[in-house]
Amino acid sequence: MKVQIVLIVCFAVCSWARTVSEEEVQDVANAPVSEDVHAETLRLETENNGVDKYSFAYDTSNGISRSEEGELKTTEEGAAIVVQGTTSWIAPDGKRYEFSFNADETGYHPIFKLVA
Repeated sequence: MKVQIVLIVCFAVCSWARTVSEEEVQDVANAPVSEDVHAETLRLETENNGVDKYSFAYDTSNGISRSEEGELKTTEEGAAIVVQGTTSWIAPDGKRYEFSFNADETGYHPIFKLVA
């Protein structure tokens, strides 16, 4: 009986679901596309020993840079993964922004700043 009720409710919800008009589909299809879709990877470095350490870094042609490294650390309570990372990009206003973080057994610690 419960299964039948669930199926009826699911059918009712699907029946009342909003359909998308052809005009809305065309609006999305004709929306301007950012040049970022053509960005290329200029540099990619990865390292993973498969046990207790990893790192990666990349740069793209549209000004995005990303790097991250993580390592397994022994603590008094056992083990914790310690991770540091940085991402920077050029915003539409032409300014470079940077987001960095540290994550360890004490939590996630983000830092956001305007670089230039």
